[in-house]
Amino acid sequence: MKVLHFFKTYWPDSFGGVERTIHAIAQSTARHGIETEVLSLSRTPEEATQHLDGHLARKAKLDFELASTGFSRDVFRKFAALAKTADLIHYHFPWPLMDVVHFQSGHGKPTLVTYHSDIVKQKLILPFYRPLMTRFLRDVDAIVATSPDYLESSPVLRAFKAKSKVIPIGIDEDAYPAPTEADNDWCRSMIPEPFVLFVGVLRYYKGLDILIQAADQVRSKIVIAGSGPIERQLKLQAETLRRDNVIFLGEVTEPRKMALLHNCLGFVFP
Repeated sequence: MKVLHFFKTYWPDSFGGVERTIHAIAQSTARHGIETEVLSLSRTPEEATQHLDGHLARKAKLDFELASTGFSRDVFRKFAALAKTADLIHYHFPWPLMDVVHFQSGHGKPTLVTYHSDIVKQKLILPFYRPLMTRFLRDVDAIVATSPDYLESSPVLRAFKAKSKVIPIGIDEDAYPAPTEADNDWCRSMIPEPFVLFVGVLRYYKGLDILIQAADQVRSKIVIAGSGPIERQLKLQAETLRRDNVIFLGEVTEPRKMALLHNCLGFVFP
């Protein structure tokens, strides 16, 4: 069986939460004979098309981004070609361009959507997108909600409850390297004081601007590990507000990320 996953970003361009979920599904289903390809956008599609842990990460040319949505003319052609050879299309929501590509291709294959998030921040755009979103979710064969609470609390998911199933996102602990003493030494040298931690891609809907705004009310250090589209904006905000307890580490290796997780006071979900 051949499965095509479709999302706006994927390794090696980005490896955030949704990307990790796709990777975990691809890696774990391979032992059951599932052949996986992942199509996403990239500014350097030829260099970024690579094999990863038993599956192929394919790329279409990213033309531009608007409101965290990647746009591409090339993706219509590449999706149509890959969909022809796939037995199942696995979409990862939200990404409005994905809905357009789905209908334009007319592929006729079985379809599954993993519903990762409601659209929260783009309230001005949502009324214009809602008809397409509703049509898209009505057209797919099945929807996966990542928690029972989400299925009950999301007004969008509740509308499609009859075709939805709850499958929580799992974490394979063995996929994460244990930090070495050298990694722990690096962590203690970088942040010798107690700290709380955020790890992830720095995107506007993560609420990091609120975290920085509130940083003067926190006695510990606040460590932000990761990079992303609003990194420069966040650093400027912290500098302007003189939030000296906010530390930006940029992207860190997996072992160092584990050292941060082992040594922090707690994890921040702003």
